[in-house]
Amino acid sequence: MSAFTSRRPISIGQAFASMACALVCALFALMAGSAQADTALGMVLDVQGNGRMEVNGVSSKLQLLAYLQPKMQITVDAGARVSLSLYATRSVYQVTGPAQVSIEKENVISLQGQKAVVRPMAEKLVRAAETSNVIAGAVRMRQLPPRIAITAPENNSLLLGDRPVFSWMAAEAAEFDISIQAVDEKLTDEKPIVSHKLKENNWQLPDNIRLEEGRTYRWQVSYVSARDGKTQMSRAEFRLASKAEAAALTDLRPDEQAAVEEWVLYAATLQGRRAYAESRLVWQSIARQRPDLARFGESGQ
Repeated sequence: MSAFTSRRPISIGQAFASMACALVCALFALMAGSAQADTALGMVLDVQGNGRMEVNGVSSKLQLLAYLQPKMQITVDAGARVSLSLYATRSVYQVTGPAQVSIEKENVISLQGQKAVVRPMAEKLVRAAETSNVIAGAVRMRQLPPRIAITAPENNSLLLGDRPVFSWMAAEAAEFDISIQAVDEKLTDEKPIVSHKLKENNWQLPDNIRLEEGRTYRWQVSYVSARDGKTQMSRAEFRLASKAEAAALTDLRPDEQAAVEEWVLYAATLQGRRAYAESRLVWQSIARQRPDLARFGESGQ
């Protein structure tokens, strides 16, 4: 798995792709709604080909990042392969079809076909995923999209770097006003720490502006529409990770040669901690090795 150190501004096309993939990921989470995080025994960390999962008499398509429930039965079609993780054993169970297995707390029981191949997984990463709702999220559906919409940093996101790239989508070309201010509940008249005008749809914080670790910031972007003269605006808040938070998430990062299952779990854990920008970079790297998983990232969030 290659390293992800690039911080280049994303294009408007990439921004659209990121938003679409965020929607897909959230929809997949909702489709696996019967598998609740608080009762989950593990997760699906790789899917190649087709399979089905059944719990309490309800059957659905096997999806990446679906939660595994007690007594769930999973059927893997011929030629397909899936990887299932169990929190209790800190292991990955690779099942090759045609096969059918049953999920237990400490084992994946073979019902038909080949038995699962078992291998250990990084304990600290599994432990972090077990205590996080790694695919939590909600999907908003609107008939009419906003005239301008922030794509990154997303609202309530956690940033690990202090020079974020700000990006947005707009319904028309314009000169945009972007501003950033620190959030302080004690102040009623907050002044921006930086303001800038530009015609592009993305902008990186310059070197001479430094954000404080552990602090929350509000940013907004706006423009005056040439169509009707009205001001269109979108805003969001983000928080810069503290040194301890950044170190803890960095410590979970798998080795560069780790299997795809560990990278998928790492990306999902970053999502669960709202470190969306870092998660997108991991998904992009995953997708270069596994194009069939590209839909989860921009391959991104």
